[in-house]
Amino acid sequence: MNERHESRNKNILIGALLAVVLIMGVGYAAFAQQLTINGNANITSTWDVHIKSITPGEPVGTASNVSATVDSATQATFKANLVSPGDSITYTVVVENSGTLPAIVAENGITFTEGPNNQAIKYSYSGITAGTTKVAANNGTATFTVTVTYDSSITEQPEESQLSNDLTMTLNFVQDQTA
Repeated sequence: MNERHESRNKNILIGALLAVVLIMGVGYAAFAQQLTINGNANITSTWDVHIKSITPGEPVGTASNVSATVDSATQATFKANLVSPGDSITYTVVVENSGTLPAIVAENGITFTEGPNNQAIKYSYSGITAGTTKVAANNGTATFTVTVTYDSSITEQPEESQLSNDLTMTLNFVQDQTA
């Protein structure tokens, strides 16, 4: 009878193990099904950073403004006539962000390209810094100045063609990730 009892216990144990394996197989099949998630996303942000205006200031000495033009959204050209050492004119530039994303001047995002006849003409700017100057979204503005100067250290009068020169300013803005 012991043998019969052992055989019966083995059969019960085998049946229980088969049941566990079957339950595990069903459970695995239930969890192993492919999960599909569907969704939609719309991007509604806009990028519109541009030079809004350039206003020439009062000339110093006998300087005069020839032109200050906006060539593209972030590029402008300045031209001034300078007569004597120390003459200068300062332009006020306003950049506007009509978009919905905040902007910042990129590292190395301010470049000036001078024309070929610039031995006595010097350019400078203030109020804008690459990697630092920010323009808030939704009509935020940044204002800075560009100054064109006849170098006061010049001791000999350059040729007439060297006293009038173009300066092209190009700005590069990127999205401000800190805003």
